Amino acid sequence: MTGATGISAAVAGAAVPPAVREEGAGAVRGFRAALQFESMLLKQMLSEALPESPAGPAGEGEGLGGGEGDAFTAMPTVTSLPETVAEAVVGAGGLGLAAELYANFEGAGR
Repeated sequence: MTGATGISAAVAGAAVPPAVREEGAGAVRGFRAALQFESMLLKQMLSEALPESPAGPAGEGEGLGGGEGDAFTAMPTVTSLPETVAEAVVGAGGLGLAAELYANFEGAGR
């Protein structure tokens, strides 16, 4: 997170469309808020879709390492995968949800 705003580095560094920048600082803040929401939604969806460990939810099936408590289940790269993927997607401009949210909210306010 950066500064007192609580905006992640990926959201803060994401490209804002020129049309939004032309509308001013308030529009940029609104678009970044929509990107932040998209990031949180992606993290939640990925967290729900991916098992907590290679063995699957509640220890179902066999893990990739084969043994209980193996090094693979404790790897930070595996446990942080949803956040890493969501931040990378949003940092690259997102899936388009933020742009749709922004357009709908801005249209409702006019």
